Amino acid sequence: MIRPVFLHDDRRLPLAWAPWFSHEYINYYAVQALPVLMALPPVPVRQDSGPDDEAWPPGPNHVDLYRERYTDARRLDPLRSFDYAAKNGDFSREAPLHAIIEPWKVLVGYSTEPDLNLDCDLVLDKRQKLTGGSHGWRHMEFRVFGMKIGIVRESLRHHRDRARKAFNDGNDYWGWRYLSRCTHYLADMGNPFHVKALPAMYLLRHIASARDLFTTVSAVHKSYELYVERRFREGFAPFGNALARGAAEGMRSGTGDERALAGYTGRAAKRLDPIFNFFLNSYGSGLVDVFRHGGSAGREDASFLVSRCAVEASRIIFSGSGSSALADLDGITADILRDVGAMLGALLSGFSGERAVAREGAFRRSL
Repeated sequence: MIRPVFLHDDRRLPLAWAPWFSHEYINYYAVQALPVLMALPPVPVRQDSGPDDEAWPPGPNHVDLYRERYTDARRLDPLRSFDYAAKNGDFSREAPLHAIIEPWKVLVGYSTEPDLNLDCDLVLDKRQKLTGGSHGWRHMEFRVFGMKIGIVRESLRHHRDRARKAFNDGNDYWGWRYLSRCTHYLADMGNPFHVKALPAMYLLRHIASARDLFTTVSAVHKSYELYVERRFREGFAPFGNALARGAAEGMRSGTGDERALAGYTGRAAKRLDPIFNFFLNSYGSGLVDVFRHGGSAGREDASFLVSRCAVEASRIIFSGSGSSALADLDGITADILRDVGAMLGALLSGFSGERAVAREGAFRRSL
């Protein structure tokens, strides 16, 4: 059995970058299983040399921060920190051009960027209210009554293309950083709540109460993500093992094409119903009410709701975490993460192999 080092014990990563969130855990355990990637030498930190893409604008409040230059500022409790932007350190707005960093650290350290302001506060489509705002629109993709909602596949392809362009332009740092963002959307596509809205029968039974329906779906979605994150922070070994095992399988198979992507999202969608029903049957209206009473405080993007409701929601979910109550959910989630790991392994090993070959070619030309 693969037993990856627990992220919090890895002294190769600065404490200023903690506390860690789910996408950082996901990438961390995946990259540890990819020897070619882990062996790649550090790259110099550079500014983004690519022009702004008018067809794919960043959120108006987005700023590229550089974690390679940091100041230790605080120590947050990892079990009670739910704001993706709140880290133990403060970071530079200017690229520290003297610094170098290993590609695997870029993949881990910048994987939460899409959950900050990168995709928020944009007007992209009149239907984005169904995904809680522009953030959800770029991170989800499902069908309701035959209508396509969300563009997560486009998000993945856009950042994969930007990564390849940066590599081709000789800016390896931003190649890895765009690829880190790409991994975020790829992992989201393995999350059942990002590729299917809710069980069909539940939709039909509650379609007359649209507001309550949206609140319930959002509450269960966010609660599931809180559960996964808490498990990672507790050092729950089956999740890290599943990711590492999947990444090793993906590295060997190299199957990351569109057909594999369709199968990946299809399997994720089939896993939604038992997860959805588990949360409603186990916690009922009490958990949903936490999010209902949290309100949206005038913010359209539902992602901002989590930090206000997460403490109470997490307390409810894990009130009996010492029992076997979560065993079935743990098993389903480990299967999901193995799938996520396999897709990440295929994607990252492909880019890693290309960079290793390019580096070897450059070395030979220098002789």
